[in-house]
Amino acid sequence: MLPCALTAREAGAADFEIESTTAAQAYEVASPWGDTNIERRRLMQTLGFSVYNIQGDFTPGEADYSVTMRLRLDADFGVNGHLEGAQRGGETDYGVAGGSRYIPGLYEAPLDLMYAYAEGRNLAGGWLGFRVGRQYVSDVLGWWSFDGALVRVTTPYYVQLEAYGGLEQRGGLPLSTSRFERQGVWRGSHSGYGEDASRPGSATDFPSYHEAQLAPAFGAALESAGPSFLHSRLSYRRVYNLGTTITQQFPHRGGGYRTVKGMRLSQDRLGYAADVNLPSLGGIKGGFTYDFYSQLVGSFYGGLEVYAGSRVTLGADVDYFVPTFDADSIWNWFTHDPITTITGRAAVDITRELDLAAWGGVRMWSAEGNPEEFGAGQCEAANQPADCVGQVSLDPADDRDLREFSRDEENRAVSVTTDVLANLAGRYRTRTAAVELRGMLQTGERGRRTGADLSGEKRLSGQRYALGARVSLYNWEDPLRPDRGATSFGYVLGAGYRPGEIADFKLEWEHDMNRLVGQRFRVVGLVNLRVAP
Repeated sequence: MLPCALTAREAGAADFEIESTTAAQAYEVASPWGDTNIERRRLMQTLGFSVYNIQGDFTPGEADYSVTMRLRLDADFGVNGHLEGAQRGGETDYGVAGGSRYIPGLYEAPLDLMYAYAEGRNLAGGWLGFRVGRQYVSDVLGWWSFDGALVRVTTPYYVQLEAYGGLEQRGGLPLSTSRFERQGVWRGSHSGYGEDASRPGSATDFPSYHEAQLAPAFGAALESAGPSFLHSRLSYRRVYNLGTTITQQFPHRGGGYRTVKGMRLSQDRLGYAADVNLPSLGGIKGGFTYDFYSQLVGSFYGGLEVYAGSRVTLGADVDYFVPTFDADSIWNWFTHDPITTITGRAAVDITRELDLAAWGGVRMWSAEGNPEEFGAGQCEAANQPADCVGQVSLDPADDRDLREFSRDEENRAVSVTTDVLANLAGRYRTRTAAVELRGMLQTGERGRRTGADLSGEKRLSGQRYALGARVSLYNWEDPLRPDRGATSFGYVLGAGYRPGEIADFKLEWEHDMNRLVGQRFRVVGLVNLRVAP
């Protein structure tokens, strides 16, 4: 027998974390017209799993690797619940009732892979980092998700460069959601419905519902990496559409539909944002986005904040926004004008327990032409009564005088409607309790909305138990639809239990009432679980 020796080696264990959130809701939505009650029984479940320090012991400044992912199930067992008899199941089955109640893209239990990526940091002496998989990008261009790779170069000169590419996450594709797409296009899978439900489906079965296809994308960003009081980021992103899309809702006179095929632009945008914050003085921020397809500034914002002593903060903000859409969207053919909001704010810490905040300003809605006069002018140009708006279908293509009136720049001068905005909030907090009162007002020529709510929470037994309540009273009016004005009252009762660091349970009962929908009820249960070494 040959002797042998075994040497023990130190094992490096990775750190892991598991998180779970379960939220259950049961409520009923009543139609304002009183003929339909839609029951909803929703279950939202997320499950997250992360592994850190795969390389072994963590050393500051040295390379480290991790893997993280999160799944989301957003089921609604109330789908189809209001359909009975021959229409039962019709919202999700095209074969029921000739597809008359079918809603493309509606699923009882959609599963969404929110993110799942492997990440490496501090490679090559701290210069390089990467992510591979499904991931988020969040900057002045908005929240965005894609499947692919991101490479980050961090220099010692306070500058960081990012480059990324892959496929945009889109609704209708496996384990995906449409929430990160550009607005203006309704997409999803055409499989399972059409004239012959046994075939995969065709875009012509529902022209306004685009067939989901892969969407190649790439982008880059230049970002500051210090000093701590300054942050700025310049971002560029381009996304393409693939496949076939229909360019009309109805077939043309010769039969069939006009289509566009091949690779084409979906979005092409640039954005920049910067903020400077000095703890003893205040801060300033600003940013903008530019849409190359629409050839306009899609948004810009600016803000100034002043710390007037240790207890008072003053600020002013301006926000400018123009709706822009996916390049395939029909909404690009319509006018879309800016919304500008200018506000001032103040926050005061009266004592350690009591603070007050006020916010107010104006919101200006721009439009081509005067909405109060344009419709009446079209009626007159078409030799119709002055009050024909909403009663007669007018087509400029068939009436020369109407077409000339609609295109006359004098009739399309920009008009502005202004709303007044105001918010007031006060809060009183102790170590185990909090009470908050909030009020809001938005009023202008187009209507009014105002209201307030009072909420409170009390924590007991070392914050293991919690009791909460909220009451609210709101009123709104719409001059164009005076029958839609109402006053709504609601209350919420809640309780929570936290047995330890790994679990948190909450339960809420909500009751709202107004003359339009009568009584509405909702029950919400929430469970949070977290496991870590």
